[in-house]
Amino acid sequence: MARRRKTKSERHQERIEAEQRAWELFRPRLDALQSRADALKLLTEAPPPDSPGRKYYSNLGFFLQGFTPPGGSSYAEKALYVQLIQRMDKLGELKPGARETIEQALRHAMEGVGNW
Repeated sequence: MARRRKTKSERHQERIEAEQRAWELFRPRLDALQSRADALKLLTEAPPPDSPGRKYYSNLGFFLQGFTPPGGSSYAEKALYVQLIQRMDKLGELKPGARETIEQALRHAMEGVGNW
């Protein structure tokens, strides 16, 4: 018996569900990060391009490069970046005063303020 070809809508729904599963796996890992070194290690485990969940690793990499909110990142991602920045600051990994500036940019992006 020949398999029925999936519709564009079905393929789209499967992609959304795969992204959700990838987020559910990535979120606790992002939440558990304690330092920049931990975050960089996590980046080495990124799935290949065009794979479900790749965007979360790309967003984290972008964030770590300039400590600016990645375009297309979710509210939840930004909230976890705030927590990561706070932990990094406690470890002395940030310049004095940097935490407040980074946190403010993230919070503005979370509120939809600015060009993020």
